[in-house]
Parts: sequence; structure tokens; C-alpha cells
Amino acid sequence: MTRLIILLRKIVTFSYIIRKLVRNMKIIRTKSAEMFIDEHGIFHKKVIENCHVDLDTLKESDRITEKLTGNKKVLMVYDARAHFTLTEDAMEYAQKDIFNKKRIATAIISDKLAIKITVDYMMKTMKSIIPIRVFTNEEEAIAWLLATKATQQANTKTRVRNLTRFSPSK
Repeated sequence: MTRLIILLRKIVTFSYIIRKLVRNMKIIRTKSAEMFIDEHGIFHKKVIENCHVDLDTLKESDRITEKLTGNKKVLMVYDARAHFTLTEDAMEYAQKDIFNKKRIATAIISDKLAIKITVDYMMKTMKSIIPIRVFTNEEEAIAWLLATKATQQANTKTRVRNLTRFSPSK
């Protein structure tokens, strides 16, 4: 597993450099965020500096996200390093109607204590069913998402293989 993480970090670093050099991805901007899907199929959202995210703003962003992703579950990088405010009802909506239903895993980029406390609250109190982690840089966040995806794919293959070995008794 450690070798896989090291390899994924190298791949991510390389692809991150390429992405910075060649920014031909379509970036969509809403009232609260800029978003795009990268070459790994990871959905990126970067919160806009000094925005206020209320329930209506979040629902608008969610509708656009659904269109971009084809309403499929995605791996998400949420860059929350900018200063912004989030209402309680928007946070509850995100937890109940976005994270658990529309995400495979979410990596949040931030060094803010408030973000870490909020994620901890979501994981423990609101019982998040998907992996959510906070990182301080994008490369580690993407490496974790790719490792999470690889682990889930390996687990899925194992379950399928175990099912094919099953034969009903006669």
C-alpha cells in the first residue's frame, strides 16, 4: 500500500505540473466557486474569496455540478483555502444531499481550524458514509483520492471474484 501511495504521489505531481502548464480545461464559475474536472476524472471546486454560501447558493452550485458530472458520484477536491462563510442549513444540505449521495470521496484543502472542526463534526455527529479528509495541499489531496479510488476498485474486484466462486449446493 505504501508503494502505491508513493507511486500515486509521483503521478499526481507530474499531472499537476502538466495541468499548470496546459490549462485547456473548461472552468465553470458560479456565485460561490470555480469548478472543473481534471484528467483523472476528479471534480475540483475552489471556493471564491469572501463569498457567502447560503442554501440557495449551494443548491445552484449543486445543480451545475450535476450537469457537469452527468449526475454520477464523483471524487471531489474542494479547495476551501479562501475566506468564506457557510450557513448552517447549507452545511446540513451538503452533508445529507451532496456528500452522502453524490460523492465517492471528498478531499478538502484548507489549513483553517474551523474547516477541520466542521469536517470532524460531519464525520462524527452527522454520520458521513463517505471518506472525507482535510489536507493542506492539493497534491496530497489528489494522491489520497486516487488511492481511495484504487482501494475501492480492488475491493469491488475481490467481492465480484468471491461471488463467482460461490456455487449453490445441490
